[in-house]
Amino acid sequence: MGLQGAGGSPGPPGPTGPAGPAGGTNVTARAVTDSVLRPNANEPFTVESDCVGTEQVIGGGVRAGASNPADTARMHVQEDGPTPTGWLARVAATGRFAPGSSLTVTTTVYCLEVGTP
Repeated sequence: MGLQGAGGSPGPPGPTGPAGPAGGTNVTARAVTDSVLRPNANEPFTVESDCVGTEQVIGGGVRAGASNPADTARMHVQEDGPTPTGWLARVAATGRFAPGSSLTVTTTVYCLEVGTP
């Protein structure tokens, strides 16, 4: 067997391939807010927001607050994350809120339109 020869010149470019699928650009934020007056200590309060059937969860988050600023230190986010169809948050008071004070929780899910289910 002899030595390998020098490489040849590159061939002409091939034809352009077909266009790929369109990227998802239709993102919708869906939020749910709920509140409980003077929540009991260590009793979880759950709020969930969901995408519709033609959407896919791509992100989300939670915001929790107390109507009386003194109660802000008396709450704890126990869980915050995606579900198969949306976003869930579980928040609990760590101590009894002041009379008249409410715990308000908002979950927001970001949904990408992906077509028919």
